[in-house]
Amino acid sequence: MTRNQRYELTMKNRGLSKRTLWLPDRCECEIKQMVEFLIENPDFIPAMARDLKTGRLKKCID
Repeated sequence: MTRNQRYELTMKNRGLSKRTLWLPDRCECEIKQMVEFLIENPDFIPAMARDLKTGRLKKCID
């Protein structure tokens, strides 16, 4: 078993799934931080998004 296979098995055993996403360059860092937060805090969900122009929050999950 390769090092990458062991890593992926460890992540699967933690209840995580591997996904490939296309992200806008301007918010890649924030999305990465959000995902890391959600992994560390599984009782939270991302339900709101902030408009960068106006600062308003909008519900993004129905």
